[in-house]
Amino acid sequence: MKKHIFTLFVCTVVMASCNSQSGSQNDDLRLPDEIQLNIDEVNDVTNQLQPLLNNLSNLTNAVVVEQIYNLNSRLVFDFNPDGLDSTSLAKCTEMKAKVDMTRSQITGILNDLPNTYLETEVQKEDYVIEEKEAHPVYLERGDKLFYTIDAEKSIDIKIFNADSKNLVRSFNSKKSVKDSLDIKFKGIYLVEIAPRGRQYVNIDIAYKPNSLERLMNPKNVVSREVDGEKGDFRVRSVKGISMKNLFEEPKKFTLRGQLKAAFSGSARALVAVQIPSGATDILYSLRISTNEGDRSSDGDFYDKMELSYRRVKLLGLPVYESHGGAGIISTLLGENIPLREEDAYINMYVFYNTAQAKLFQDGASAAKLSYNVDYSTLGTQSCNGRIPSKGNRTIYLAFENERMRYNNYIWLEAVSAVPNTEYFKTEYTVVDK
Repeated sequence: MKKHIFTLFVCTVVMASCNSQSGSQNDDLRLPDEIQLNIDEVNDVTNQLQPLLNNLSNLTNAVVVEQIYNLNSRLVFDFNPDGLDSTSLAKCTEMKAKVDMTRSQITGILNDLPNTYLETEVQKEDYVIEEKEAHPVYLERGDKLFYTIDAEKSIDIKIFNADSKNLVRSFNSKKSVKDSLDIKFKGIYLVEIAPRGRQYVNIDIAYKPNSLERLMNPKNVVSREVDGEKGDFRVRSVKGISMKNLFEEPKKFTLRGQLKAAFSGSARALVAVQIPSGATDILYSLRISTNEGDRSSDGDFYDKMELSYRRVKLLGLPVYESHGGAGIISTLLGENIPLREEDAYINMYVFYNTAQAKLFQDGASAAKLSYNVDYSTLGTQSCNGRIPSKGNRTIYLAFENERMRYNNYIWLEAVSAVPNTEYFKTEYTVVDK
């Protein structure tokens, strides 16, 4: 390598000498303008190349390699011998030979790079892994894939060709794997790591390109999660929930104040909620206001729940827990809290029994009826909530305004949660780096 750098240096000196002699020793001996410009350009290129080639370690950096490649492509010196005397012709001929030799030597260095150069794709130390994950690498025929994985505990490693959907190589119950793979077919390859429990791993994935052109034009792989179907390549099943809107539009009703209800209207309302087959819960949004015109956030509870569920699910969080109001339901409801109006409140009772609900509707005191204490609320303000279906096909939501003077305006929306299994897969796309 030192020999190449020295040659480049001499080439620069000779060119500078050619310039000075043409102007100082003989005023009549001047090179044409086009040659003077070529000399300046070559000097500029060699001045940029010199520091890049001074350190061999630079050639492990793809950016530096690309800079050298581009500069070497510009390293061209030529001249028109017409009109030159023998001295100028000799010096320019020598200069051209030096430039051509330097260019050839640098080209040789670059052409040898694919034999020793490794393009790093993934390098992680003390990386915590808990679930199976795959690292994609785009490879072409003649490339060579290298991968080293050191784990704290036993892991399973598989190499897939994502395009042909074939398993290429696998290692089971290993704590350390150091291997390489000669690539016979162009495509996206996946290095899949499946840990057996949460642990630390070191991951090093790289490849040796098959040519200088391949080295100079690396590719990235972009991945995104999409819906899949059972049986798809590397599909993942997710225990989730499907949402179903229980009302065509928000239920809207007025609870008269106690004094006004004595003359007209009612201070009570009863809503029967039909539960779809398989639903384990109903999720509701209750908004209460003393202003009848306050309807700015009505009608989108279902849409928000569906979008929130989609977002949470794709982030990989636990998507469904039917007990205790935990997991996804609490998360979704927490993201869709309605606007609250602190001076508006009512009582809400949950009835599973039709006869008890009918008695409430007919005016019986709630204190003498059998309602579900866990999910009923006295003096509730605007809120979201969850009510388990407990196998019932109908749940009755009863509302009562105990205030003497003020009317309360109610907007009620509800969706059902039905446990299901959904499938997702990763879609890969090759792009230029």
